[in-house]
Amino acid sequence: MLEDVLVLEGFRPIICSRAEEAIEVSKTESFPLAFVDIHLPGMSGLELAAKLKEQYAEREIVFITGSSTVDHAVQAIKLGAYDYLRKPFTLTEFRFCLKRFQEKTLLRHRILRAEQRYSQLVQNLPLLIFGLRCDMQLDFVNQACSSILGYNPEEALDTPQWLLERIHPEDRARVEPTIASIFTITEPPSTIECRLVHKNGRNIHVMIKFIPSWDSRSGRNLRYLEGIIVDISDHVFLEKALVQKEKLNTLGAISAEVAHEIRNPLVSIGGFARRLQIKHPELPEADIIVRESQRLEKILNRIRDYLKPVEIHQKDCFINGIIKDAAGLLAPEIDKHAIYCRLDLDPNDPTVHADRDVLNQVFINLIRNAIGAINKGEALTVTSSQDPQRVHIEFRNRTNKPRIKNPEVLFLPFDEGGQSIGLPLCYRLVKSMGGMLSFNQEQDLIAFTVSLPRVGDIAISDLEEQAPLDSGVALYTI
Repeated sequence: MLEDVLVLEGFRPIICSRAEEAIEVSKTESFPLAFVDIHLPGMSGLELAAKLKEQYAEREIVFITGSSTVDHAVQAIKLGAYDYLRKPFTLTEFRFCLKRFQEKTLLRHRILRAEQRYSQLVQNLPLLIFGLRCDMQLDFVNQACSSILGYNPEEALDTPQWLLERIHPEDRARVEPTIASIFTITEPPSTIECRLVHKNGRNIHVMIKFIPSWDSRSGRNLRYLEGIIVDISDHVFLEKALVQKEKLNTLGAISAEVAHEIRNPLVSIGGFARRLQIKHPELPEADIIVRESQRLEKILNRIRDYLKPVEIHQKDCFINGIIKDAAGLLAPEIDKHAIYCRLDLDPNDPTVHADRDVLNQVFINLIRNAIGAINKGEALTVTSSQDPQRVHIEFRNRTNKPRIKNPEVLFLPFDEGGQSIGLPLCYRLVKSMGGMLSFNQEQDLIAFTVSLPRVGDIAISDLEEQAPLDSGVALYTI
Protein backbone atom coordinates (compact mmCIF):
# COMPACT_ATOMS: atom_id res chain seq x y z
CA MET A 1 0.00 0.00 0.00
CA LEU A 2 2.80 2.45 0.95
CA GLU A 3 4.59 1.69 -2.30
CA ASP A 4 1.47 2.58 -4.32
CA VAL A 5 1.03 5.86 -2.45
CA LEU A 6 4.67 6.82 -3.04
CA VAL A 7 4.35 6.08 -6.76
CA LEU A 8 1.18 8.19 -6.94
CA GLU A 9 3.07 11.04 -5.24
CA GLY A 10 5.76 10.91 -7.93
CA PHE A 11 8.47 9.03 -6.03
CA ARG A 12 10.44 5.95 -7.06
CA PRO A 13 10.40 3.67 -4.03
CA ILE A 14 12.93 0.92 -3.35
CA ILE A 15 11.64 -1.80 -1.04
CA CYS A 16 14.13 -3.74 1.11
CA SER A 17 13.05 -6.58 3.38
CA ARG A 18 16.30 -6.90 5.33
CA ALA A 19 18.61 -4.36 6.96
CA GLU A 20 21.69 -5.71 5.17
CA GLU A 21 19.95 -5.26 1.82
CA ALA A 22 19.14 -1.64 2.68
CA ILE A 23 22.77 -0.94 3.59
CA GLU A 24 23.98 -2.38 0.26
CA VAL A 25 21.43 -0.34 -1.69
CA SER A 26 22.49 2.78 0.21
CA LYS A 27 26.04 2.40 -1.11
CA THR A 28 24.86 3.06 -4.68
CA GLU A 29 21.64 5.06 -4.15
CA SER A 30 21.83 8.46 -2.43
CA PHE A 31 18.14 8.53 -1.46
CA PRO A 32 17.26 11.41 0.89
CA LEU A 33 14.34 9.75 2.74
CA ALA A 34 14.06 6.34 4.40
CA PHE A 35 11.12 4.74 6.20
CA VAL A 36 12.61 2.31 8.74
CA ASP A 37 10.75 -0.14 10.95
CA ILE A 38 12.28 -0.18 14.42
CA HIS A 39 11.77 -3.95 14.78
CA LEU A 40 13.71 -5.65 11.97
CA PRO A 41 15.09 -9.20 11.81
CA GLY A 42 18.84 -9.43 12.41
CA MET A 43 19.37 -5.72 13.17
CA SER A 44 17.32 -3.12 14.98
CA GLY A 45 15.85 -0.25 13.01
CA LEU A 46 17.74 2.20 15.23
CA GLU A 47 21.06 0.58 14.32
CA LEU A 48 20.13 0.56 10.62
CA ALA A 49 19.17 4.22 10.80
CA ALA A 50 22.55 5.07 12.33
CA LYS A 51 24.37 3.29 9.47
CA LEU A 52 22.21 4.99 6.83
CA LYS A 53 22.89 8.41 8.35
CA GLU A 54 26.60 7.59 8.50
CA GLN A 55 26.61 6.87 4.76
CA TYR A 56 24.68 10.05 3.91
CA ALA A 57 24.34 12.64 6.66
CA GLU A 58 21.59 14.61 4.86
CA ARG A 59 19.30 11.56 4.72
CA GLU A 60 16.04 11.91 6.66
CA ILE A 61 14.78 8.94 8.69
CA VAL A 62 11.12 8.23 9.49
CA PHE A 63 10.70 5.47 12.09
CA ILE A 64 7.73 3.12 11.89
CA THR A 65 6.77 1.05 14.93
CA GLY A 66 3.82 -0.71 16.46
CA SER A 67 4.96 -0.19 20.02
CA SER A 68 7.03 2.75 21.15
CA THR A 69 8.91 3.26 24.36
CA VAL A 70 10.56 6.27 25.91
CA ASP A 71 13.93 4.65 25.27
CA HIS A 72 13.13 4.27 21.56
CA ALA A 73 12.03 7.89 21.36
CA VAL A 74 15.22 9.12 23.05
CA GLN A 75 17.43 7.08 20.72
CA ALA A 76 15.45 8.25 17.69
CA ILE A 77 15.97 11.87 18.72
CA LYS A 78 19.71 11.28 19.21
CA LEU A 79 19.90 9.84 15.71
CA GLY A 80 18.21 12.94 14.35
CA ALA A 81 14.97 11.21 13.35
CA TYR A 82 12.91 13.35 11.00
CA ASP A 83 9.51 11.86 11.93
CA TYR A 84 7.80 9.00 13.75
CA LEU A 85 4.81 6.94 12.54
CA ARG A 86 3.02 4.56 14.89
CA LYS A 87 1.19 1.54 13.48
CA PRO A 88 -1.53 1.49 12.49
CA PHE A 89 -1.45 4.84 10.73
CA THR A 90 -3.83 6.25 8.15
CA LEU A 91 -3.06 7.30 4.59
CA THR A 92 -3.77 10.86 5.65
CA GLU A 93 -1.05 10.65 8.30
CA PHE A 94 1.34 9.11 5.80
CA ARG A 95 0.62 11.76 3.15
CA PHE A 96 1.01 14.48 5.77
CA CYS A 97 4.43 13.05 6.67
CA LEU A 98 5.46 13.14 2.99
CA LYS A 99 4.16 16.69 2.63
CA ARG A 100 6.25 17.86 5.58
CA PHE A 101 9.31 16.23 4.05
CA GLN A 102 8.68 17.88 0.66
CA GLU A 103 8.24 21.28 2.30
CA LYS A 104 11.42 20.82 4.30
CA THR A 105 13.34 19.69 1.20
CA LEU A 106 12.07 22.67 -0.79
CA LEU A 107 13.06 25.04 2.03
CA ARG A 108 16.50 23.44 2.26
CA HIS A 109 17.07 23.86 -1.48
CA ARG A 110 15.94 27.48 -1.31
CA ILE A 111 18.37 28.11 1.53
CA LEU A 112 21.15 26.37 -0.42
CA ARG A 113 20.47 28.46 -3.53
CA ALA A 114 20.39 31.63 -1.42
CA GLU A 115 23.72 30.67 0.17
CA GLN A 116 25.21 29.99 -3.26
CA ARG A 117 23.99 33.33 -4.59
CA TYR A 118 25.33 35.09 -1.51
CA SER A 119 28.68 33.30 -1.82
CA GLN A 120 28.99 34.13 -5.53
CA LEU A 121 28.08 37.75 -4.85
CA VAL A 122 30.59 38.10 -2.01
CA GLN A 123 33.37 36.33 -3.90
CA ASN A 124 32.93 38.33 -7.10
CA LEU A 125 32.50 41.83 -5.67
CA PRO A 126 35.42 44.16 -6.54
CA LEU A 127 35.72 44.87 -2.81
CA LEU A 128 37.86 43.05 -0.27
CA ILE A 129 35.46 41.61 2.32
CA PHE A 130 36.94 40.14 5.50
CA GLY A 131 36.04 38.80 8.92
CA LEU A 132 38.36 39.53 11.85
CA ARG A 133 38.44 37.86 15.27
CA CYS A 134 39.43 39.63 18.47
CA ASP A 135 42.90 38.01 18.25
CA MET A 136 43.38 39.91 14.96
CA GLN A 137 43.31 36.68 12.97
CA LEU A 138 41.32 36.60 9.73
CA ASP A 139 38.31 34.30 9.79
CA PHE A 140 37.21 34.98 6.22
CA VAL A 141 38.41 36.87 3.16
CA ASN A 142 37.01 36.86 -0.37
CA GLN A 143 38.68 36.46 -3.77
CA ALA A 144 39.19 40.23 -4.17
CA CYS A 145 42.16 39.76 -1.83
CA SER A 146 44.04 38.47 -4.87
CA SER A 147 43.15 41.29 -7.26
CA ILE A 148 43.64 44.13 -4.74
CA LEU A 149 46.65 42.96 -2.70
CA GLY A 150 48.11 40.06 -4.71
CA TYR A 151 47.51 37.34 -2.09
CA ASN A 152 45.13 34.44 -2.58
CA PRO A 153 42.62 33.89 0.27
CA GLU A 154 44.41 30.77 1.51
CA GLU A 155 47.66 32.71 2.00
CA ALA A 156 45.87 35.44 3.90
CA LEU A 157 43.97 33.04 6.17
CA ASP A 158 47.08 31.00 6.98
CA THR A 159 49.22 34.03 7.89
CA PRO A 160 48.91 35.22 11.53
CA GLN A 161 47.71 38.84 11.76
CA TRP A 162 47.86 39.12 7.98
CA LEU A 163 45.72 42.26 7.80
CA LEU A 164 47.83 44.16 10.33
CA GLU A 165 51.03 43.13 8.55
CA ARG A 166 49.70 44.59 5.29
CA ILE A 167 49.23 48.07 6.78
CA HIS A 168 51.89 50.51 5.60
CA PRO A 169 54.57 50.99 8.31
CA GLU A 170 53.95 54.74 8.45
CA ASP A 171 50.20 54.19 8.98
CA ARG A 172 50.42 51.22 11.35
CA ALA A 173 50.94 53.24 14.52
CA ARG A 174 47.69 55.07 13.78
CA VAL A 175 45.54 52.27 12.37
CA GLU A 176 46.46 49.22 14.49
CA PRO A 177 45.37 50.70 17.87
CA THR A 178 42.17 51.94 16.25
CA ILE A 179 41.26 48.46 15.00
CA ALA A 180 42.13 46.91 18.38
CA SER A 181 40.00 49.48 20.21
CA ILE A 182 36.93 48.62 18.13
CA PHE A 183 36.53 45.42 20.16
CA THR A 184 36.28 47.39 23.41
CA ILE A 185 34.30 50.53 22.56
CA THR A 186 30.57 50.81 21.94
CA GLU A 187 30.76 53.25 19.03
CA PRO A 188 33.60 52.19 16.71
CA PRO A 189 34.76 54.47 13.88
CA SER A 190 32.84 53.79 10.70
CA THR A 191 35.77 54.14 8.27
CA ILE A 192 39.55 54.45 8.23
CA GLU A 193 41.71 55.59 5.33
CA CYS A 194 45.23 54.19 5.13
CA ARG A 195 47.73 52.51 2.85
CA LEU A 196 48.14 48.76 2.46
CA VAL A 197 51.21 47.12 0.94
CA HIS A 198 50.65 44.96 -2.13
CA LYS A 199 52.48 41.63 -2.41
CA ASN A 200 54.84 43.20 -4.96
CA GLY A 201 55.62 46.09 -2.57
CA ARG A 202 53.38 48.69 -4.18
CA ASN A 203 51.33 50.97 -1.92
CA ILE A 204 47.55 50.70 -2.23
CA HIS A 205 45.40 53.53 -0.86
CA VAL A 206 42.27 52.07 0.73
CA MET A 207 39.23 52.95 2.78
CA ILE A 208 38.21 50.35 5.38
CA LYS A 209 34.57 50.17 6.46
CA PHE A 210 33.96 48.28 9.73
CA ILE A 211 30.77 46.34 10.52
CA PRO A 212 30.76 45.14 14.17
CA SER A 213 28.95 41.90 15.03
CA TRP A 214 27.64 42.12 18.59
CA ASP A 215 26.76 39.28 20.96
CA SER A 216 23.05 38.57 20.34
CA ARG A 217 22.38 37.84 24.02
CA SER A 218 24.05 40.75 25.75
CA GLY A 219 24.09 43.15 22.82
CA ARG A 220 27.34 44.57 24.19
CA ASN A 221 30.28 42.22 23.70
CA LEU A 222 31.80 42.50 20.23
CA ARG A 223 32.62 38.93 19.24
CA TYR A 224 33.43 39.47 15.59
CA LEU A 225 34.37 42.26 13.22
CA GLU A 226 33.46 42.27 9.56
CA GLY A 227 34.79 44.81 7.13
CA ILE A 228 34.99 46.02 3.56
CA ILE A 229 38.18 47.36 1.99
CA VAL A 230 37.73 49.70 -0.98
CA ASP A 231 40.67 50.47 -3.24
CA ILE A 232 40.72 54.28 -3.59
CA SER A 233 44.12 54.45 -5.29
CA ASP A 234 42.52 55.82 -8.47
CA HIS A 235 40.85 58.62 -6.54
CA VAL A 236 44.05 59.50 -4.68
CA PHE A 237 46.10 59.32 -7.88
CA LEU A 238 43.76 61.59 -9.82
CA GLU A 239 43.49 63.99 -6.91
CA LYS A 240 47.27 64.30 -6.64
CA ALA A 241 47.62 64.59 -10.39
CA LEU A 242 45.12 67.44 -10.55
CA VAL A 243 46.89 69.19 -7.68
CA GLN A 244 50.21 68.77 -9.50
CA LYS A 245 48.66 70.14 -12.67
CA GLU A 246 47.36 73.23 -10.89
CA LYS A 247 50.70 73.78 -9.16
CA LEU A 248 52.51 73.46 -12.46
CA ASN A 249 50.20 75.97 -14.13
CA THR A 250 50.55 78.38 -11.21
CA LEU A 251 54.32 77.94 -11.13
CA GLY A 252 54.52 78.60 -14.85
CA ALA A 253 52.51 81.81 -14.66
CA ILE A 254 54.37 83.17 -11.62
CA SER A 255 57.84 82.06 -12.73
CA ALA A 256 57.55 83.68 -16.15
CA GLU A 257 56.56 87.00 -14.60
CA VAL A 258 59.17 86.82 -11.83
CA ALA A 259 61.94 85.84 -14.26
CA HIS A 260 61.11 88.77 -16.51
CA GLU A 261 61.03 91.28 -13.63
CA ILE A 262 64.27 90.00 -12.09
CA ARG A 263 66.36 89.62 -15.23
CA ASN A 264 66.58 93.34 -16.15
CA PRO A 265 67.82 94.66 -12.77
CA LEU A 266 70.00 91.55 -12.41
CA VAL A 267 71.81 92.37 -15.66
CA SER A 268 72.48 95.88 -14.36
CA ILE A 269 73.68 94.62 -10.98
CA GLY A 270 76.00 92.09 -12.60
CA GLY A 271 77.39 94.63 -15.05
CA PHE A 272 78.15 97.27 -12.43
CA ALA A 273 79.63 94.63 -10.10
CA ARG A 274 82.08 93.54 -12.81
CA ARG A 275 83.11 97.16 -13.42
CA LEU A 276 83.57 97.61 -9.69
CA GLN A 277 85.64 94.41 -9.61
CA ILE A 278 87.92 95.76 -12.36
CA LYS A 279 88.40 99.16 -10.72
CA HIS A 280 88.83 97.83 -7.20
CA PRO A 281 90.05 94.21 -7.39
CA GLU A 282 90.96 94.32 -3.71
CA LEU A 283 87.30 94.57 -2.64
CA PRO A 284 85.94 91.09 -1.66
CA GLU A 285 82.39 92.47 -1.73
CA ALA A 286 82.61 92.90 -5.51
CA ASP A 287 83.47 89.20 -5.94
CA ILE A 288 80.51 88.23 -3.76
CA ILE A 289 78.12 90.38 -5.81
CA VAL A 290 79.38 88.85 -9.07
CA ARG A 291 79.08 85.26 -7.78
CA GLU A 292 75.55 85.81 -6.45
CA SER A 293 74.52 87.49 -9.70
CA GLN A 294 75.78 84.48 -11.66
CA ARG A 295 73.87 82.15 -9.34
CA LEU A 296 70.66 84.11 -9.90
CA GLU A 297 71.25 84.00 -13.66
CA LYS A 298 71.53 80.21 -13.50
CA ILE A 299 68.23 80.02 -11.61
CA LEU A 300 66.57 82.20 -14.26
CA ASN A 301 67.97 79.94 -16.99
CA ARG A 302 66.55 76.93 -15.18
CA ILE A 303 63.15 78.60 -15.02
CA ARG A 304 63.39 79.41 -18.74
CA ASP A 305 64.27 75.80 -19.61
CA TYR A 306 61.57 74.50 -17.27
CA LEU A 307 58.88 76.60 -18.97
CA LYS A 308 60.03 75.82 -22.50
CA PRO A 309 57.33 73.83 -24.39
CA VAL A 310 57.97 70.08 -24.56
CA GLU A 311 57.33 68.36 -27.88
CA ILE A 312 55.90 64.89 -27.32
CA HIS A 313 55.28 62.18 -29.95
CA GLN A 314 53.35 59.43 -28.20
CA LYS A 315 52.73 55.88 -29.39
CA ASP A 316 52.22 52.47 -27.81
CA CYS A 317 55.46 51.06 -26.43
CA PHE A 318 56.57 48.28 -24.08
CA ILE A 319 57.92 49.63 -20.80
CA ASN A 320 60.41 46.86 -19.95
CA GLY A 321 62.45 47.44 -23.10
CA ILE A 322 62.81 51.16 -22.33
CA ILE A 323 64.01 50.37 -18.80
CA LYS A 324 66.58 47.89 -20.11
CA ASP A 325 67.83 50.41 -22.69
CA ALA A 326 68.29 53.14 -20.06
CA ALA A 327 70.08 50.78 -17.66
CA GLY A 328 72.27 49.50 -20.49
CA LEU A 329 73.32 53.00 -21.56
CA LEU A 330 74.37 53.82 -18.00
CA ALA A 331 76.10 50.48 -17.36
CA PRO A 332 79.64 51.99 -17.59
CA GLU A 333 78.68 54.76 -15.17
CA ILE A 334 77.10 52.22 -12.80
CA ASP A 335 80.22 50.03 -12.90
CA LYS A 336 82.44 53.06 -12.32
CA HIS A 337 80.63 53.83 -9.05
CA ALA A 338 80.78 50.13 -8.00
CA ILE A 339 77.03 49.85 -7.45
CA TYR A 340 74.41 47.43 -8.72
CA CYS A 341 71.29 48.01 -10.80
CA ARG A 342 68.73 45.27 -10.15
CA LEU A 343 65.80 45.00 -12.58
CA ASP A 344 62.57 43.46 -11.26
CA LEU A 345 60.31 43.71 -14.29
CA ASP A 346 56.71 42.65 -14.77
CA PRO A 347 56.80 39.43 -16.85
CA ASN A 348 53.70 40.59 -18.77
CA ASP A 349 55.67 43.62 -20.10
CA PRO A 350 53.13 46.44 -19.60
CA THR A 351 52.27 48.71 -22.53
CA VAL A 352 51.95 52.50 -22.24
CA HIS A 353 51.11 55.29 -24.67
CA ALA A 354 54.16 57.52 -24.41
CA ASP A 355 57.12 59.02 -26.24
CA ARG A 356 59.78 56.31 -26.09
CA ASP A 357 62.72 58.73 -26.42
CA VAL A 358 61.36 61.12 -23.79
CA LEU A 359 60.59 58.26 -21.41
CA ASN A 360 64.09 56.91 -21.94
CA GLN A 361 65.46 60.35 -20.99
CA VAL A 362 63.32 60.34 -17.83
CA PHE A 363 64.62 56.91 -16.78
CA ILE A 364 68.23 57.93 -17.45
CA ASN A 365 67.81 61.04 -15.29
CA LEU A 366 66.23 59.05 -12.45
CA ILE A 367 68.97 56.39 -12.56
CA ARG A 368 71.66 59.08 -12.56
CA ASN A 369 69.97 60.78 -9.62
CA ALA A 370 70.09 57.47 -7.74
CA ILE A 371 73.75 56.88 -8.66
CA GLY A 372 74.64 60.14 -6.93
CA ALA A 373 72.89 59.06 -3.73
CA ILE A 374 73.99 55.41 -3.47
CA ASN A 375 77.05 54.32 -1.52
CA LYS A 376 79.61 51.98 -3.02
CA GLY A 377 78.46 48.36 -3.07
CA GLU A 378 74.75 49.15 -2.68
CA ALA A 379 71.96 48.57 -5.19
CA LEU A 380 69.35 50.47 -7.15
CA THR A 381 66.22 48.40 -7.73
CA VAL A 382 64.06 49.27 -10.74
CA THR A 383 60.62 47.65 -10.65
CA SER A 384 57.85 47.66 -13.23
CA SER A 385 54.30 46.67 -12.29
CA GLN A 386 50.76 47.37 -13.37
CA ASP A 387 47.25 47.58 -12.05
CA PRO A 388 44.01 47.76 -14.07
CA GLN A 389 44.49 51.48 -14.79
CA ARG A 390 48.20 52.33 -14.67
CA VAL A 391 51.75 51.15 -15.14
CA HIS A 392 54.23 51.94 -12.34
CA ILE A 393 58.02 52.14 -12.67
CA GLU A 394 59.75 52.48 -9.30
CA PHE A 395 63.40 53.45 -8.70
CA ARG A 396 64.28 52.46 -5.12
CA ASN A 397 67.59 52.79 -3.28
CA ARG A 398 69.04 53.36 0.17
CA THR A 399 70.17 56.78 1.35
CA ASN A 400 72.01 58.10 4.37
CA LYS A 401 70.70 61.63 3.96
CA PRO A 402 68.17 63.22 6.35
CA ARG A 403 64.49 62.74 5.69
CA ILE A 404 63.05 65.27 3.25
CA LYS A 405 60.27 67.15 5.03
CA ASN A 406 58.68 68.60 1.90
CA PRO A 407 59.24 66.26 -1.08
CA GLU A 408 57.46 68.61 -3.48
CA VAL A 409 60.46 70.97 -3.58
CA LEU A 410 62.44 68.19 -5.28
CA PHE A 411 60.56 68.93 -8.49
CA LEU A 412 61.02 72.72 -8.47
CA PRO A 413 63.58 74.26 -10.88
CA PHE A 414 65.64 76.03 -8.20
CA ASP A 415 68.88 75.27 -6.35
CA GLU A 416 66.87 74.19 -3.33
CA GLY A 417 64.89 71.81 -5.49
CA GLY A 418 67.29 68.90 -5.50
CA GLN A 419 70.65 67.60 -6.58
CA SER A 420 70.24 68.40 -10.27
CA ILE A 421 67.96 69.81 -12.92
CA GLY A 422 67.09 66.20 -13.77
CA LEU A 423 64.23 65.81 -11.31
CA PRO A 424 62.25 68.92 -12.32
CA LEU A 425 62.77 68.00 -15.96
CA CYS A 426 61.61 64.42 -15.32
CA TYR A 427 58.57 65.73 -13.48
CA ARG A 428 57.54 67.94 -16.38
CA LEU A 429 58.22 65.33 -19.08
CA VAL A 430 56.17 62.68 -17.26
CA LYS A 431 53.38 65.21 -16.74
CA SER A 432 53.45 66.04 -20.47
CA MET A 433 52.80 62.35 -21.25
CA GLY A 434 49.73 62.21 -18.99
CA GLY A 435 51.45 60.60 -16.02
CA MET A 436 52.75 61.49 -12.59
CA LEU A 437 56.14 61.38 -10.87
CA SER A 438 55.98 60.85 -7.12
CA PHE A 439 58.48 60.50 -4.30
CA ASN A 440 58.32 58.35 -1.18
CA GLN A 441 60.77 57.88 1.70
CA GLU A 442 60.59 55.09 4.29
CA GLN A 443 63.33 55.14 6.92
CA ASP A 444 66.57 54.80 4.91
CA LEU A 445 64.88 53.93 1.61
CA ILE A 446 63.79 56.43 -1.02
CA ALA A 447 61.75 55.73 -4.13
CA PHE A 448 60.78 57.72 -7.20
CA THR A 449 57.77 56.26 -9.02
CA VAL A 450 56.68 57.05 -12.56
CA SER A 451 52.98 56.27 -13.06
CA LEU A 452 51.56 56.24 -16.59
CA PRO A 453 48.11 55.28 -17.89
CA ARG A 454 47.90 51.85 -19.45
CA VAL A 455 47.00 51.70 -23.12
CA GLY A 456 43.29 52.48 -23.44
CA ASP A 457 43.00 54.32 -20.11
CA ILE A 458 42.52 58.05 -19.54
CA ALA A 459 45.65 60.19 -19.28
CA ILE A 460 45.94 62.90 -16.67
CA SER A 461 46.24 65.50 -19.44
CA ASP A 462 42.76 64.50 -20.63
CA LEU A 463 41.09 65.11 -17.28
CA GLU A 464 40.04 68.65 -18.09
CA GLU A 465 37.86 67.29 -20.89
CA GLN A 466 36.17 64.69 -18.67
CA ALA A 467 33.09 65.03 -16.50
CA PRO A 468 33.72 65.19 -12.73
CA LEU A 469 34.13 61.90 -10.90
CA ASP A 470 32.16 61.96 -8.22
CA SER A 471 10.57 20.86 -7.99
CA GLY A 472 11.19 17.88 -8.65
CA VAL A 473 13.78 15.89 -6.71
CA ALA A 474 13.84 12.14 -7.06
CA LEU A 475 13.21 10.54 -3.65
CA TYR A 476 14.03 6.96 -2.79
CA THR A 477 12.51 5.13 0.15
CA ILE A 478 13.02 1.91 1.95
